[in-house]
Formats: sequence, structure tokens, C-alpha cells
Amino acid sequence: MKKLPVVLMCLFAATVLSACQNGLISAEQRDTDKLVLHQMERFGEVKENTRTEVTDTQAIELFADAISRADKLQGIADVIDPDFQLDFGGKTFYLWVSEDQGSVMDESDTNALYTLKEKDAEELYSYLSSENLLDGLTDHKGGR
Repeated sequence: MKKLPVVLMCLFAATVLSACQNGLISAEQRDTDKLVLHQMERFGEVKENTRTEVTDTQAIELFADAISRADKLQGIADVIDPDFQLDFGGKTFYLWVSEDQGSVMDESDTNALYTLKEKDAEELYSYLSSENLLDGLTDHKGGR
């Protein structure tokens, strides 16, 4: 009888935690040992010589968490050209980021746009800036 409250509590916690995830990145994809960033000219066209491999575990986790916590916007997305193409665990995403906002889009569903949490956008922007990956980009608007 004492096990029932524990089981119910675990089910509740699992439900709450799964509600915080949007399904863009699977558990297997989160375990990737690298991600690849490219600066973008426009949709479907990366800038030459901008390929960057990220292998730092904390940086990969930063991107995974930000993407997983992003909120899906209602309607069909109509956006400016992305700042980055992000190859992550076998999936490709488009990323827009500014100092306090950002957006992400799954390449396989360009009708859906997800907005990053403000804290996640700030952390991604800070990371990208510290690695000089924002050099050469113009007008960071975060995709909105």
C-alpha cells in the first residue's frame, strides 16, 4: 500500500518532465558526441568556410536543452533567413539567435517555428559570441 503513493508521484513527475520537452530531439540524439554549425547565407545555402564542429559536452547539452525547451508557435512560420544551420544527432535545424531571443526550426518541417526561452537564447548567444561564431553575421533578430 505504501508503494502506491510513490508510484503515483513518479508517474506525475514523468508527465511533468515530458511536458517540458517538444520532441525535436530524441534521447538518442541528445547523446551525440558532436554537433556541426554553419553560418547561413539564406535557406539552403551555407556560407563558405564557416563549418564549426562542437565537441564540448557542456556546449552540446546547452544546444540540446535549448532546442528541447523551445515553444512551438501557432500557425505557419514566415521568417527571415536563419543565422545558422545546426546538424545535431542526424537531424538538421535552422537557428536564429540574438542577445535575448531566438528561434529554431526543424529542417524537415519548415512550417513550424519554435521560440527559445529567453534564458536559453541568452546562453546560446553568449556561447556563440565567446567562440567568435557570430562574426560575419548581420542583424541578429532571433527569427521573429
